[in-house]
Amino acid sequence: MKKYFLFDNEKLTGSNYLLRVILQTILIAFFGLGFWLLAATAYKRAGSFGWKKEFRVISAIFIPIVGIGNILSESAGYNDSPIDLFDIIALMGAIFHLVLLFKNGNKIQIEQ
Repeated sequence: MKKYFLFDNEKLTGSNYLLRVILQTILIAFFGLGFWLLAATAYKRAGSFGWKKEFRVISAIFIPIVGIGNILSESAGYNDSPIDLFDIIALMGAIFHLVLLFKNGNKIQIEQ
């Protein structure tokens, strides 16, 4: 259980990333603990691509912000305009989620 909370170099596949994001979204709804877990999962998935630490940290910050933006876009006060800042954040986040989900970063590289 401890491994889900750590920001380490665990390699995640796209399907593991998807399952963790779904479960952590449920945890956000009930406990609020899911934001930390989402950040750790995004950090680990970005590390699976061999991205530098700066990009991993950006991923770990951006994915929970997208979750907050999705929650705020559903609130009643922000639905007056056809498109607002939270919708733009949600769209950018959806594209970033798709990159993290479908990019093939777990290839075994053989050094010659």
